Amino acid sequence: MEYRASVHGLDAKPSTLSRISIRFGGFPAIVFALLSLAFGSVIIVINPPLRGPDEISHFLRIHSYARGEFLPTTEINGRKGIFVERKLHDRLYFFKDSGEWFAKSREEGVRYGPIMAEYRRVIGTSTDDVEQGPVFAPFAGTEGYTPVAYAPYVLAAAIGRLLGLDLPDLLFLMRFLGLIVFTAVAAYAIAVTPALKWGFVLIAMLPVSLYNRVVLSADGAALSYALLITALCFRTACKPLDVRVWERSLWMTLCVLAKQPQIVFVLLELMVGRFRELPRRWCSLAIVVLPGVILSPLWVIGVSADVAAWRVREGHNYPTEHFDPLWKLSYMWEHPYHFPLAAWTALRDWGAPLWPELIGILGWQDIPLRPWTYLLLASSCCLFR
Repeated sequence: MEYRASVHGLDAKPSTLSRISIRFGGFPAIVFALLSLAFGSVIIVINPPLRGPDEISHFLRIHSYARGEFLPTTEINGRKGIFVERKLHDRLYFFKDSGEWFAKSREEGVRYGPIMAEYRRVIGTSTDDVEQGPVFAPFAGTEGYTPVAYAPYVLAAAIGRLLGLDLPDLLFLMRFLGLIVFTAVAAYAIAVTPALKWGFVLIAMLPVSLYNRVVLSADGAALSYALLITALCFRTACKPLDVRVWERSLWMTLCVLAKQPQIVFVLLELMVGRFRELPRRWCSLAIVVLPGVILSPLWVIGVSADVAAWRVREGHNYPTEHFDPLWKLSYMWEHPYHFPLAAWTALRDWGAPLWPELIGILGWQDIPLRPWTYLLLASSCCLFR
């Protein structure tokens, strides 16, 4: 098929860039993919192993999936985890300790090169003691994440095991494969959305969004799946004849299973058509919504995940029963005004994480801004929608 464009009233063949743009869903998707892969690769290389947020905990959960252990059956002192080989345990915690050393010693001129040299020296002089058994390593809150959130990392772990990669090389392979997969998913979202393409690009290229694609985390998957299901719902709302129910069902299920709170995205399916049409489209609604709504709670029950309630308890001395759902419901019944007042306090307090979260976690993992700038940025986002 020959594409033609009219330039000043004359027929002309489109440029190579135009043909690529048509083939891959538009210029914004190409720009995003190139930027994400370029900047993401740089961050992967310069970011030391296991220095991402909770990256050790995510690695342990990925390692358990790669070994075929889907349900966390091991629990010690109320903490779910996995038994790992002594050699792997020592390597993991070498990087944990060396990362703290690196952070504390930057003023003294210590760089990551000497740390890697020390790692090679340590593993070169270490001897494996056959009498030492495996060591218990807690998941530290990652036990509730499904394999959906870690799919490319699990594949990379399996490849790394076949190739016999050492821990640093394995981590880099996992990061690169995760970057490629989640960049592809987000680029597809930008390509299929009928509106706000550059808005999707800006969201996907926020520093925190990019960073979560290049470290071991469940957030990279959660954001990419959320962008895609949003784009697919936009497309269906704008083009009702372009149904593709099974595609929305697949990505909605992946989105919901990536993180439990993302079950709220099932409400997007109510927006793809008029409210009065719901009785006629109940079948498609069920196909899209029910798999995630059923599987997400079943997974939580299956892994008996407390969503890291132990982490909240540590340092606060909260009674254990306060994390019981029945106790929470009873408390809300006895104190009906407690939650609305807490919500109002969060909205009123500009120093709380709420306002930075609304515009991309500015002020937490990025650069803190003055309070009035959050209102200005939030208003600008509303104007450009």
